[in-house]
Parts: sequence; structure tokens; C-alpha cells
Amino acid sequence: MTTIEDKRASTEMYRSVSVLVGVVILMMRPSLSAADGGEKSGEHPRLYFSAEELVRLRELRTEGARALIWSNMMESADWCLTRPLRQKWIAPVKPDPIHANLYDRFYAMMHDMAVMEHLAFAYSYGGDERHGEAAVDWALACCRVWRREADGQPDGSKAYAVTRLLKGLAVSYDLLYDRLSEGEREELRTAITSIGQAYYDEYFTSPSIAGAGFHTPHAIVEWASFGVAALAVLGEYTPAQQWLQATVTKFREHLLPVGLAADGAQVEGSTFWASTMQYRIAFMDALRRVTGEDLFAPFAEKMDARLALASVAAIKAGGHDQDHETVVLEPSYGQVNYYSPVLLGLARMYGNPLYQHLALWDKTVGSVQQTRYVTDNGEWMLFDWGGYAYAWYDPTVPAEVGPDAPLSFNFPSVNEAYLRASYQPGGIVVGMRRKAVVIHAGGRPVYADHYDGHHPPARVSDVALEDDGGRALLTCKGAEDSGFTRQALLLRRPDRVTLTRHTDGEQSWWCYGNPLREGNILRWEDGTTLEVKRGAIVSLDPEGHHDEKVVGLGLLRLEDPMPMTYPLVKAQPQDGRLVVEVRLPGN
Repeated sequence: MTTIEDKRASTEMYRSVSVLVGVVILMMRPSLSAADGGEKSGEHPRLYFSAEELVRLRELRTEGARALIWSNMMESADWCLTRPLRQKWIAPVKPDPIHANLYDRFYAMMHDMAVMEHLAFAYSYGGDERHGEAAVDWALACCRVWRREADGQPDGSKAYAVTRLLKGLAVSYDLLYDRLSEGEREELRTAITSIGQAYYDEYFTSPSIAGAGFHTPHAIVEWASFGVAALAVLGEYTPAQQWLQATVTKFREHLLPVGLAADGAQVEGSTFWASTMQYRIAFMDALRRVTGEDLFAPFAEKMDARLALASVAAIKAGGHDQDHETVVLEPSYGQVNYYSPVLLGLARMYGNPLYQHLALWDKTVGSVQQTRYVTDNGEWMLFDWGGYAYAWYDPTVPAEVGPDAPLSFNFPSVNEAYLRASYQPGGIVVGMRRKAVVIHAGGRPVYADHYDGHHPPARVSDVALEDDGGRALLTCKGAEDSGFTRQALLLRRPDRVTLTRHTDGEQSWWCYGNPLREGNILRWEDGTTLEVKRGAIVSLDPEGHHDEKVVGLGLLRLEDPMPMTYPLVKAQPQDGRLVVEVRLPGN
């Protein structure tokens, strides 16, 4: 069997070739169409398309995958019309012992940014006066309610939310410019520049924020949002050039070189990988369009999507999001609909067919992502990248899986590893984070370790991965709190994976659906099976696992509008070992 060193060399070769091809594509394109860049622009709209390019984008609403994005955008835009305008500012409160005020403010600004941007993009692409009128109303309401953020002392507890809201105001200003009166333009410019200047003077220029140590996801979101705001008012507000230069310097020196771990993972979690890439692309795309300065080609190797290749597991067809539903080891809000705009953007920028292939597994792409995270005061966390996805989708990039596409992944920086049988929907995808294992088969999680996710277990050790193409073996040693001494995952492509644990303790896991129990076998409607080959299932509780939404380091319990329960399975090992085998139908 091929060693992990051999496989890593193969994967690195694939990655290097992909990067090289992407750079060549960037250099060879004779002209750059919407969202790819283009001539420097001094008029609005200019951040993600020009007025001339917008004409073409409107013509493409019924073609290919863009027709799906368009349909989803319009459905969400009509939903946005039902959202009540923000009327009252939420002031910071201290002390805030369980972070209730912090999350009220954060979710409120996320909600407002999503609705405001979505309506502005929808009006731009569709010209529906209902969307245009509502987009202006939302932009002005957010301007009037949140401009008080310019008056307080900027700090890290505020910046992550305030800068996102600032980006929303800037993008809306750019998209709605021709529809706004001069008085409305001035009102929006004043809000953008007053908040931006306060944060530039008292936050972004501070040594801790401008320095090399600040390169986490928060840093990328905050700096990128600030940079988009600078680009929106460039040429209209003189200090914006200073803001922009500081942002480009930060990107070049810190955010791109060390924003991700050397292995491509995000050390604070995979959902932070997605948000890191969302905001990188949003700024870098607008930067190249407005100024002509390109960060995509020189930092191609740092725009690493291997984590998405490793973990995207199933098609997202609709309905509310659930943990592990389409991306293994990720919470409900971090599913493929959170990843797809990133993959579309990277596919466009680097001409990568595999990114395009996985991005189009999201059949909800273009929609406002309505999460299940709501505070006691009714503030609702929304995400919206629908308008960006519409612009970033490039139909000239085929959705294909090449023969050298990697199938096994090791991310030592985060103590994670992944195995996949293929890049076909419904195939087996396995993820291991520390001690926890998730197995996806038949389009659903059939095994997800049951443990307290708010107190992460210790890292497992001696993680080893071998893969010869037909079989892949992932092994590790457990830590004191792992509940096992050794663990092995053996994937036999294309249809079977076996989990072996050396343990004397009862093991528990949860799953999707309503599998029928036949002794030590669980069988799903499509024929997918899970069998305990060594040991015994001692119980199957159809509603034993309760999905709770808790944030703020486990201190703040949220109001889940769609509470979920799942089957919980408990099994007893035999003679110090538990062996579980998952098979796809037909075997």
C-alpha cells in the first residue's frame, strides 16, 4: 500500500499543477468579464460589475446554472420583502457575562447586511421595482440606525460585526448609486466614511491589528470588509486611498501568507475557512476590478480549497440546514451552501473544474441562508452570498472530476483527516477530528460520534494515512479522554468502510433518518447498512440525540426555530474491540 508520504507527494503535485494552471489561466485571459476584473472603473457600479457588464449578466438569467442561481435569488428577494426594517439601534452593554448583547448585535448586523445586500443585488440583476424600493429603504434604515457605531470606541468585540455591516452599506451604495438621489448618496457616504474613519484611526492602525499577529479569520473578515468600503468611496473620499493602501499591505504581508495553516486548514475551524475565503475573494475581486491590482495570481497557492475537497459530502437540495448534512464535521450553518460561493469564485479565478463540480452540488445557491441561530430577543443570523455567486459563476469552466483528484487528506494543524470513495453524490465520505468520526453514506450521515462539542477532546496522536487508490487506511492513537486506545478507519472503494476501536467502554453515535434495526444491523430505506461486526448494539433511541444551539464558549443557549432530534445508537464492544462496517446498497 502506498505510504502517506507517497500520497502526499501525489497530492502536492496535483495541487501544484492546479495552481500553475490557474495562474496561466489568469495570465492568458485577454479580457476579463463580470467578476473577473476588467478595466479600472471610476463610476458606479464598479465593485463586482460595471454598468455595461450588468447588461450581459441580466441576459444570462435563463442559461445553465445561472438560471438556478437567479431563481433562488428571486425567491429569497421576495422573502426579504417580508422582513421588517430595522428601527432601533442596539447599543453595546457592559458587563456582558454570557455574551447575550454581543450576539444580539452581531446577529442583528448580519441579518441587516444580508437583507440589504440581497435586495440590492436582486434589483441590479432583475430590475424589479419592489426590490429596488426595498433595497433603498433598507440601505437608508441601516445607515440611520447603525451610524452611531462611529461614535463609540472601536474594539475587537465590535469590529467583527460592525465591519461586516460597513461592507453591506458600501456594496449597497455601489449597486444602488444610480437609483439614489444625491441627498441619499451623501447620507450613505457619510455613514460609510464616518464609521470607516473611526475604525481606521482607532482600530486598524493600532499595532496589534496592523501587526503580523493579527491574521485570524476575524482579521480577514474585518480588513476585507474595510477594504471593500474603501473601494466603494475611492475617488469620493480622499482618505479612502489611505484605507485601501493599508488593507492591501495587510493582505500582502499577513492575511494571505499566513491566514491559513501551511496544510491549508483553518486552525479555528472549517467554517472559518469558508468565511476566510468568502471575504478574501470579495475584497480581491473588487480590488482588481476597481484598481487593476491583482492578488489572485501571486497568492494562488494560498487560495487553498483542499478542505472543501475533503469534506463536501452530499447535494443540498433544500430545507433547513443540519449538522454534517452536506459537509462532514461541520455545524448546520457551515454546509455546502456556505461553501458553494467560495468554490464558484475559486473555479472562476483559477479555472478549476473540480471546484465547479462540488459548488454545483448546492441546489440552493443564490438563496439567503436562513440559519437556525436566533437569540432570545429574536435577532436572527443570516448569511447572503447569492449576488456574489451569480456574478462569480463562470459557465466556461466545466464541472468535472479529473483522474488525479485527491481522495484522502491529512490536516495535522487541526488534527483532522478525511477519506472519500469518490466525488460522486451519495458516495462514502469519512471525517475524523480529534477523536470524533463522521461517516457519510448514501447522501446522509449514518455515523456521527456523540460527545460534548462545547468542550473539545484532546488531540489524538500518531495519525497515519495510507492510500493506494483502491483502499485507504487511517489510524491513530487515542488520548486519555478519547475513550479508546487505538482507532482505525479502512475504506475499500467504492462502497465499504470499517471503523475499528480498541476500547472496553460503551460507544454511542447518532445518525440521520429512521433506520430499521435488525439485530446488529441498521438499514436505511435506500439499502445503505451499518453493521456492528464485533460487539453488539444495545439500544436504538429514535429521538435520543437533541441538537442544541449553544454559542459564546457554551455560555449562551439560543432559540432554535427548528429544533431537531435524531436516532441515538449505543453499542458495547466485545473483548476490548468494537468493529462497525458501513456499506452502500447493492452489496
